[in-house]
Amino acid sequence: MKDRNRREFLVEAGIALTGVAASPYLLAESMPGGGASRRIMRGCMVDAARVPESLDYYRRVIEFCADWELNVLQFRLADDQGSALRFDSVPDLVVHKNAYTPEELRGLADFATRHGVDLIPELESFGHTGYITRSPVYAHLFDGSTQGSSEFTGIIPVNPETLQLFEKLYKEVTAIFPSTYLHGGCDEVNWGGSALSRKALETKTRAQIWAEYLNSLNHLLGSFGKQWIVWGDFVLHKEPEILGQLNKNIIIMDWNYSEISSAKISEAYLKIRANGSRGIGAPALINYKWGARAGSEQLRNIDAYAESYLGSTLGSSDPASLGVILTNWIPSRYLQNSIWDGFAYAAVAFNQGTATAQASGFRRFVEKHYEARWNATWDEAFQLIYDFAPYVQDRETSSWMGLRLSIPWSNDEQLTALLVDASPWQNPFTKLRSLLVLLETSVLKNLSDFKAFQLCVTYLESAIWREAVIVEYTATHPMERAIAETLIRNIAERDQALAKGLSEDWDNGRPMDAPAKSEPVFGLAPKDQLLFQWRQATAYSASLASQPDRFYQLISATKRN
Repeated sequence: MKDRNRREFLVEAGIALTGVAASPYLLAESMPGGGASRRIMRGCMVDAARVPESLDYYRRVIEFCADWELNVLQFRLADDQGSALRFDSVPDLVVHKNAYTPEELRGLADFATRHGVDLIPELESFGHTGYITRSPVYAHLFDGSTQGSSEFTGIIPVNPETLQLFEKLYKEVTAIFPSTYLHGGCDEVNWGGSALSRKALETKTRAQIWAEYLNSLNHLLGSFGKQWIVWGDFVLHKEPEILGQLNKNIIIMDWNYSEISSAKISEAYLKIRANGSRGIGAPALINYKWGARAGSEQLRNIDAYAESYLGSTLGSSDPASLGVILTNWIPSRYLQNSIWDGFAYAAVAFNQGTATAQASGFRRFVEKHYEARWNATWDEAFQLIYDFAPYVQDRETSSWMGLRLSIPWSNDEQLTALLVDASPWQNPFTKLRSLLVLLETSVLKNLSDFKAFQLCVTYLESAIWREAVIVEYTATHPMERAIAETLIRNIAERDQALAKGLSEDWDNGRPMDAPAKSEPVFGLAPKDQLLFQWRQATAYSASLASQPDRFYQLISATKRN
């Protein structure tokens, strides 16, 4: 760093003052991009941190953003699974097999700039830092606590080496991405288990250590001329006493994927505003609640954030609101080109308002993306796919009419459990698949995307069918060996055909040798790896089909019990 001793900088950063509260209006207007001519963020996010996808796909996302008047693409670089960037400055990190070089991402950022899209990098800096602490070189920086969630990770915030490391990482990232902003993550943190952190907690509160660490990172990033964004789950919701101690130029990105009330979203935003800070709204499409498709209530989550951060009451007229970015998580949960309609819906809500999105968002998508004529069949198809999207059973909301998200049975234990817990089934995706057959001839553009949508529906239909057919046959038929053999061979054949289609779809826009395709990935649940789990199920049904007597014995024993 010019004219400064590096050690002095890090010491000063570590004890940085939280700053004096300022008017959010004066603050926002004094920052780059502030004032009457400021650019309101309307954007979406890609999660390369979990599963790196092809650069051609990311360029297509950028073109989609430009075409639908979205001006920001948040690009997640690293998570517990690894780094999607091969850092030159820190080569000993856990790096994805198909990670990108600095030159490749610099080229992608330039491509985005030429299309009027700001490519904002996100580098996890507190939680989700397994890309650092899972490396033997940096394992000593792991700060996980037994009192926190074992699902989450953390890096030691009071170890000077942590700041030294992020100085290198931030310097390299800011040299690659020309954006004014860098997102530092800092959500879902499990910290406090190390000896250093436990000692620090003897004299300081958790909120004080949180704030000092975040202020230090913000101060460090400021030396590179950038503005820092952090997630709001801890600083705004779980430990709100942190917020008042943060430097006011730290931008708070608020996410709450279950909330569908714009009043409650606005209430959280007003806390950001009252603190003298700026905020970005962060609804979601695919998130922890869903599998291959998001449901209708997720559209209401998008609406709530659009109304709160972009609506006339607060929103775009308020300089403390920087806009809204639609998040979308873990690519291996869904088929890459099957969810463009969700991005389009958000684009309409962000630009034309939620009333327009609700009335004509999907019609606009069909007419623009597929160049097809909208009709009642299209309307019914989108109604079905969103109303019946399978959801995770333990989510906060339980009143939705969608179906329970289940993992395809792929071993004896799961098959037995299915028969023991058998319940009535409905399969709306059979009708939806037939509707898409009728609609296919009307698609004049992006036919491959429509095919991906069809394949997604086929997957959803098959996931339910292979459970329902087992339950139905065992409940209503005397299960003879010949019937059992025919049944399992039928299941195995359908499984194999779908596995082939899903694998080919993956290869079209994701690395063919990606670990997420063929093996369990650290930190991902079975529901997060659609293709891998289906391949597991396919291998199991094939083994049973080759040994039909074993299948017969399994289901017969379960029926007797």
